[in-house]
Amino acid sequence: MRQAIEEQFVLDVLENYTTYKRYFKLIKTAQDDKEYEKSKAAHLLLSYVDIHPHEIEGKSRIILDHFLNKTIHAIQGKARAMIVTRSRLHAVKYFLMITRLINEQNLTFKPLVAFSGEVVDPDTGGHYTENSMNQLPPRVKIEDAFKMPYNRIMVVAYKFQTGYDEPMLHTMYVDKVLGGVHAVQTLCRLNRTMRGKDSTMILDFVNETEDIQNAFQDYYQTTFLEEETDPNKLHDIKSQLLDYEIFTEVDVDEFAEVFFNPTVEGERLQPVLDRAVNRFRYISDENSRESFRSLLQSYIRMYGYISQIITWSDTGLEKLYVFARSLNRKLPRKIIQQSSEVQDSIDLDSFRIQKTFDEVTIKLEKQDGATQGITDGIHQAREEEKDLLSNIIKTLNESFGMNLTEDDKFDMGRIQQKLTDDPELLAVIKSNNTKENIRYKFDKIVDNLLLDFVHTKLDLYKKLTEPRANSFFKQKWFDGYIGLRK
Repeated sequence: MRQAIEEQFVLDVLENYTTYKRYFKLIKTAQDDKEYEKSKAAHLLLSYVDIHPHEIEGKSRIILDHFLNKTIHAIQGKARAMIVTRSRLHAVKYFLMITRLINEQNLTFKPLVAFSGEVVDPDTGGHYTENSMNQLPPRVKIEDAFKMPYNRIMVVAYKFQTGYDEPMLHTMYVDKVLGGVHAVQTLCRLNRTMRGKDSTMILDFVNETEDIQNAFQDYYQTTFLEEETDPNKLHDIKSQLLDYEIFTEVDVDEFAEVFFNPTVEGERLQPVLDRAVNRFRYISDENSRESFRSLLQSYIRMYGYISQIITWSDTGLEKLYVFARSLNRKLPRKIIQQSSEVQDSIDLDSFRIQKTFDEVTIKLEKQDGATQGITDGIHQAREEEKDLLSNIIKTLNESFGMNLTEDDKFDMGRIQQKLTDDPELLAVIKSNNTKENIRYKFDKIVDNLLLDFVHTKLDLYKKLTEPRANSFFKQKWFDGYIGLRK
């Protein structure tokens, strides 16, 4: 990498690196104070903030403002930007928000979004695909559409983060944790050269500059492989997987007969996977379940890597590979079991984003690095430290917090209570109305309640009728009301 940069074959993507840090405060809304596994509960609380409309909008406004002030003028007015998100749902929400902001400002360009399959938004029930959102002409690929003058920003989830070659890509907005070689592969999408392109820019909402520096350092000069990959370990992993008795070789063969037969409907794969999932659920020990999951993922990674350079005579390994990939996607995850309860017990009290480093250059040392080969390492599950939900929230608030007034919080609580007790709203729900009709009635009642503050709490009235705040609070109150009535 160092030689390529010095000889100007590629650009140094770490030359203009800007980081942001978010500050937020959560409040516990549940009366009970239950114990949860600390790290997983903290992850769920952070995930709640990550996908919150207020955060998506705040970051989107920063992105669009930066693009209009800096990126749009680069490469003689041809520069493109990429928003790297942490999931397909995040990509959908970013795309919708960026599109809304572009339309509000009557801008002449459009965004694109890239993700695989179909995404269902649990908040709205909307179904989204890449094609339905981009609305491109028939047979026009996204990478070709991105070259068109009016498509300037691409929102991605996994797709195009690696192996994508577009010299006009100048700026990257990162809202995803990156590390190791994946960080290098993702950020180096910017390093292609072309006439008029002499720099790149990165705005990072998540990663610390030290972490990015460490990721790139290993690949900056000469990289040594610390240990070789042993293909025979695949057979060892296969034996260990069978020892769990979650699936048998007969299951794998039955799955393969359907998977590799184009004339058989894919729905017939599900009963085989369901049997394995049920056996997985019957394992009472959490550590054993997680060890099996880790072993299954190790097999998938190792086979996917080795199969690129070795032609296997053992077809059983390929059968197990396709079975393992499908099974891994279908296995229930423990974090999902807690997510609804934990996230329903809190609310976002306040939020802001603040720039921490403005276009710094991340310096790399002229020294060799080392990287590990693919191994069969199994991450052993460990007993999680538990803590009360209120203490977990307190810890997060101390790290990220800012406050609304106590009077504001009290009055908002009064509104929620009035909504809960409102007889007209209860009648609408009991009449089996659609969710849209309930929401329409709900919003009207909220508007009437807010009018009570015009003469007594004018400052609060202004806060809650500001369009963005109004939409945000109504959505939260509505979700809470519907959840209470289920």
